[in-house]
Amino acid sequence: MKKLAIISLTLLAGVAAAQSSNADTLKAQCRDAKVVAELWHGFQGGAPKDTLESLAVAFNKTLKGACVQPISQGSYRDLSTKLKAAFASGKVPTMAQAFENNMALYLEAGQLEDLATLGVKTNYLEKTFVRANTFDGKLYGIPFNKSVQVMYYNKDLFSKHGVKVPTTLAQFEKAARDLSKKAGSPVFWYQPDASTFGYFYFTMGGTYGDGKKLVVNDATAVKALELLVDLTKDGAAKAITNGYINNQLGSGTFGMAIDTSAGMKYWESGAKFNLGMTTTPGLKAGYPGSSVIQGTNLVVFKGAPKAEKDLAARFLAFAETPRNSAVFAMATGYVPSNTLASRQPAFQDFLKSSPNYSAVLKQARYADFEPRLEQWEQIRFDVLGKAVAEAVLGKATPKAALDRAQKQVDDLMSGRTR
Repeated sequence: MKKLAIISLTLLAGVAAAQSSNADTLKAQCRDAKVVAELWHGFQGGAPKDTLESLAVAFNKTLKGACVQPISQGSYRDLSTKLKAAFASGKVPTMAQAFENNMALYLEAGQLEDLATLGVKTNYLEKTFVRANTFDGKLYGIPFNKSVQVMYYNKDLFSKHGVKVPTTLAQFEKAARDLSKKAGSPVFWYQPDASTFGYFYFTMGGTYGDGKKLVVNDATAVKALELLVDLTKDGAAKAITNGYINNQLGSGTFGMAIDTSAGMKYWESGAKFNLGMTTTPGLKAGYPGSSVIQGTNLVVFKGAPKAEKDLAARFLAFAETPRNSAVFAMATGYVPSNTLASRQPAFQDFLKSSPNYSAVLKQARYADFEPRLEQWEQIRFDVLGKAVAEAVLGKATPKAALDRAQKQVDDLMSGRTR
């Protein structure tokens, strides 16, 4: 364990310079290995991909004749599509990233390994995340890159106009309107998708149904979408329909946004103003809003050879040590999966130098998961996401858009459509 500790503490220092060297190192490590455990993932670049590869490089240095080889499959949707093709061909990787709804689909296909049979432990892992990886009492995944939505805001703009940073939804709406009038342009920027909608919906008390029927058009859902539509119509909010918000910070007067903590590094590099991060506004003062938990878990596939699955179990344990969990969080903005990560001296130093990140830790206690349904990926993007976009772009009223989405949901869930 001492050797692993030393390696883990050096990971963060190597991430920045890892982009080209990691690929070469991994290739060399796996070239002559007798056991190669492929880890298919959806990281396409940046700190998440570099840090995962650095983690694999460090782990492989502890082995002889074996290696873990991360392989990007493109986007998360690309990853899911390629995994389903792999199931059909019978040529599965050893491990992969998977959202909870992906896991439901892979379980239905009989593809996931019960991690308890591999000796995987969940000691000190965040219990909420572990529960989301547990189906019918069995553990099928380990939380890896989990994120929460936080509020990013322009400290300079708030200070200039003497507007208080909102902590409640009522204050949020007022701040958006007041700042927009003073700035002469919309200051609340958002992506019109299921994630943004999910924050408002969860915070207002929405639940997507009772667990027996998936509901996306109840009164709370309509109210949440109406708020987005009204703010947009009134010139207080701007829908970003092309790319990420943090990539467009120079295109106007930015005031605030609800966005994933996984984008923290990108926000920090893109902001030309004094950037603030805080918990999302809630219904009551002192209680943050309920943001959407995002990000994936690591799963192991039944069809992989036993030697590869045993190696995968060792890698999962390595990746989830307090030190390595802390390293991954510090480098990427994700929430540490190990509850002891925040006690690491390096992490304590990180919080002192990056005080904004404390909002991520606090927000993690006020967040909800989306439905763990195999159809959710399609619903999230192609049904609910489209309904949100239609409403905010003025192509349908919030109620009409959500009612149409509910019909599509019902058809999908009943098997009438695919």
